[in-house]
Amino acid sequence: MEPLRVGIVGCGNISGIYFENLSKYRSTEIVEVADLDMNRARDASAKWNVPKAVSTEELLASQDVELVLNLTVPKAHASVALAAVEAGKHVYNEKPLTIERSDARRLLDAASARGVRV
Repeated sequence: MEPLRVGIVGCGNISGIYFENLSKYRSTEIVEVADLDMNRARDASAKWNVPKAVSTEELLASQDVELVLNLTVPKAHASVALAAVEAGKHVYNEKPLTIERSDARRLLDAASARGVRV
């Protein structure tokens, strides 16, 4: 079985536990990381042996990423997750899913239409 290829958006405080835990499973492989601060993305890439540190736009466009792990600040959850869904990627958001209930509905509807999971 091929591992699920994960791209992480957001390399701040909470990301360390995700990098640590995901590295323990053969069923997942972190293939790209992105952050608004490219130095932080590069540092995470080096520390956790992730092949690529890229912009969020590059990560969302990447054919190598199947699931986007959205570790951005809560106010960015909806926009990043919706962009990932629109790119045909599955999404896992750190809580909360979104700030506004209407954004959550829009996100779930878009995921359903695209055939991806949130």
